[in-house]
Amino acid sequence: MKKLISTLGIVALLFGTSAAQDATQGNSGNAKMDKYKAMLNEIPDLTEDQRSQLEQIMNTTRSQAEPLRQDMKKVREKIVELKSAENPDLKEIDRLIDEQAKIKAEMEKIRTAAEIKGKSILTPEQSKVLEAQIKEKKENREKRGSEKKAMMKAQ
Repeated sequence: MKKLISTLGIVALLFGTSAAQDATQGNSGNAKMDKYKAMLNEIPDLTEDQRSQLEQIMNTTRSQAEPLRQDMKKVREKIVELKSAENPDLKEIDRLIDEQAKIKAEMEKIRTAAEIKGKSILTPEQSKVLEAQIKEKKENREKRGSEKKAMMKAQ
C-alpha cells in the first residue's frame, strides 16, 4: 500500500508536470487528461467515489505544483542565460542553483502530501494495477530523458 501511495503521488505530480510542459509548448493538456482517465479506467472495480477522490488529489496537486513549475522554468532559463554570458556571475548562478533545490524540495513536499492522501483510496488489488501502470510510465519517461540527453551531447 505504501508503494501505491508513493506512486500515486508521483503520477499526480508527473501528470501535472507533463500537462504544464505541454501548455508551455502549445500542446493540448486534454490529451494528458485523457491518458490519466484511461489509466483510471484500467483499475479494476474502481468506484466513482474512488475515482472522484483520486481526481481531486490530482487536481489539487497540479494546482499547487504549477506555480513551482513556472518558477523552475524561469530559474533554469536564467541559469542558461548567465552561463552563456561573456563573464558569467558564478555567485548568482550558485544562488539560482540553490533556488532550484528549494523549488524541488517544495515539489517533493506536495508529491508526498498527495501520496499520504491517497493511501486509503485503493484496495491492494487496485494498487497492484496502478503500480504496474506507473512503473511502465516511469520507464518510458526515463527512456525519453536518456534519449534527449544523448541527442544534446551529439550536438
